[in-house]
Amino acid sequence: MLLLITSEPNITSDFITLKYGNDVFRLNANAWRDYRIAFTQDGWEISNAKTDRRIDSDTVTRAYWWKTFSAFSNDDNFVKEEIKYLLFDIYGWCWERGVVKGNSPLYHRQFGKLTILDKAKEYFATPRTLVTVGLCGADALQHKAVVAKSLSSEATNDNKILMTTEVDVSRLNPGYPWYLQEKIDSAWDVTVFYCAGKCFSFRRNRKELKGLDWRAEQFSNDQREAWAPIKLDAVDEDRIRALSDELNVEIGRYDFLTMGDTDRLVFLELNASGQWMFLDPHRQYGLLECVVSWLRA
Repeated sequence: MLLLITSEPNITSDFITLKYGNDVFRLNANAWRDYRIAFTQDGWEISNAKTDRRIDSDTVTRAYWWKTFSAFSNDDNFVKEEIKYLLFDIYGWCWERGVVKGNSPLYHRQFGKLTILDKAKEYFATPRTLVTVGLCGADALQHKAVVAKSLSSEATNDNKILMTTEVDVSRLNPGYPWYLQEKIDSAWDVTVFYCAGKCFSFRRNRKELKGLDWRAEQFSNDQREAWAPIKLDAVDEDRIRALSDELNVEIGRYDFLTMGDTDRLVFLELNASGQWMFLDPHRQYGLLECVVSWLRA
């Protein structure tokens, strides 16, 4: 049985659960009160009276961690941290026994953006990039077109998120950490969902964007089908497979820009737990089927 450790609401988890069928147990972290859990040094068991379902350390065959804390309860911080620790412990038990599928929830803590960029430059063009504290090293970016991005994608205390924004390096506050990248003039955003050796590639026209970051407009004004499927050059697909092997990922989403109006790809980042259902909301291109087949393998 597949143990899907996730949260609710989550459309991707809904689709996976529906497609996978009866052989899946969904554990929603933010609804932890719906479950009865026992974990000892001899094993664990989880049940949900609402769904009349049960899984334990003898019946689990696969475990998949997906956007587990994207929504969470309003409990006391101590309670939340205790639940988080318990879920990591169950996931770790599954990891040690080789039943985990996909990337660790701590993947990007262990394999940071600059390390990934360093490996990606062997396969694709990459923009000049700097992470700086105190603006150390920023002089090299003076008089260049530069964008600021977020390393963590976490919100500020007033619930704001830093999207890709063009900045003047000379006016940046040295009292903040900055993730800076050379601005690439590009006609197209390209994103590639990678799963089990298969590349599902899509592009979006940047001329339609109001800003630099497509994420800010992804679901506004019914933009869900702004991404059109494309066929990548076979050489680029082979490069993605080779890079994935080097990064030890079986699933993830790669983001690129095209170089100007050409088809040449400029690597931006790998999101090891990147959303992908928005690329195929009507299930036309086989992404969900590929993921479920990979989970079952």
